[in-house]
Amino acid sequence: MSLMSDFQFGIFAFFSVVAMASAIFIVRARNVFYSAIALAFLGVSVAMLIADISPEAYSIYSAFHLLLYVGATVVFLSISLVMFKGIDVKEGRIPWSGVLSVIATAVIFIVILVTVGNLPSIYPKTVDLQSLAVEILQGYWFPAIILIIGLLTTVIEAISLARRE
Repeated sequence: MSLMSDFQFGIFAFFSVVAMASAIFIVRARNVFYSAIALAFLGVSVAMLIADISPEAYSIYSAFHLLLYVGATVVFLSISLVMFKGIDVKEGRIPWSGVLSVIATAVIFIVILVTVGNLPSIYPKTVDLQSLAVEILQGYWFPAIILIIGLLTTVIEAISLARRE
């Protein structure tokens, strides 16, 4: 296996575990707000898995997935759930959670440093915004329309909830 395929396999394994854990948490959680937060982790994991298949081919689709599901739907769902009365968002007091989060952050940081340190240097290409816009409008017009419709319905729902109709 080459270095890049090992890196892709590591990303695939990590986000697969996160996606499955998030899905199990969504089903088992008793509080709808926490399920919405876990839905954000599931959306990010699925977007990373989509991009991991072929980063050159599916990166734009992954970005649309991230914007639509995590950026719009989950945020709207979380805010609207908190606005409704009767849904409690309780802060859990777990004494060892601080130590566990520090250890997990240190492990993730070390893994990222080791992984990035072994990768060959890649210099980014300059991006011409006009050619990028033409490419998106010509090649990805249908996902862009779906994204616009999804965001518009989210805005309409948010306005309706804000007016309490």
